[in-house]
Amino acid sequence: MNMDNVGEAAIVECEGSIIGDDDAQQLRDAVTGRAANRVIVIDLSKVSVTVGKGLTMVLFLQRWARHRGIQLKLFNACPSVRRDLEQAISPYKPEFASLDEVMALLIDASNRQALAA
Repeated sequence: MNMDNVGEAAIVECEGSIIGDDDAQQLRDAVTGRAANRVIVIDLSKVSVTVGKGLTMVLFLQRWARHRGIQLKLFNACPSVRRDLEQAISPYKPEFASLDEVMALLIDASNRQALAA
């Protein structure tokens, strides 16, 4: 996992598969460690599989973010990962963002930080 900040936004880039306890815990630590950010984007472009613990963790993080007023967006998931997340039974459905939406969120987060300074 790689993490970057853009203004008030954080980008968490994942790679490989998110299937076991260790993978899920790494994702949780990466995202919850960015609790000060208003927007968190999880880039799934290099993730091939999200099942079991990984799937549950992504849905948990969606709930965690919502309760804290944080926008959590999933970005660039391959079709099978997106399908698995969309079909999961949870009251907190994953929020996917297009490239245009992610760019707008990052520009807004950057502008907010500049205005605050």
